[in-house]
Amino acid sequence: MDVPTALALLGLDGSASWEEIRTAHRVAIRASHPDAGGDAAAAARVNEAYQLLRRAGLPGSVAPPPSSSGQPASARSEPAPDETQRVRGDDVGDVVSRLADAAHSIGELVFVDPQAGLLEVIVGRAPGVGQLVAHVTAPTELGGDVPVAFTLDPLGVAPAPSIREVVRDLLAQLPRRSGD
Repeated sequence: MDVPTALALLGLDGSASWEEIRTAHRVAIRASHPDAGGDAAAAARVNEAYQLLRRAGLPGSVAPPPSSSGQPASARSEPAPDETQRVRGDDVGDVVSRLADAAHSIGELVFVDPQAGLLEVIVGRAPGVGQLVAHVTAPTELGGDVPVAFTLDPLGVAPAPSIREVVRDLLAQLPRRSGD
């Protein structure tokens, strides 16, 4: 998928602001999600478009930079996480892989990018559905726990489940590292 295709899929043009991109993504995922009568393939395509635009940093938009940008979180335009946890892990890819394994027990895994440290899961039951995004970053010290920032965006007509409960349930299902 390229940027023009991603924009068209979300009904946007190249001058869209980051907030317009996020809003269009929420509207499109609500319409394409299986709980709303759509299908998993359509929802995955919407998420693919969103992630591509997120990484593209379009002129005129204020999309957050990719996780490898090295910019401090305070310089990014993405919202502050709703919940931050530290997870034992060898590296970003290890933690993303283990989170993806655990995600199947709490919802529908719709996007995983181990290189970018991103994972998205649709959680809850209609009408209270939400999209949990986990952003895994490299530990600040060797052998340290890996930081994971979680956000939960509502997708249904009712409030999404509590992020604290969703994160707690996800981490309770997290497979142990070998040697732990």
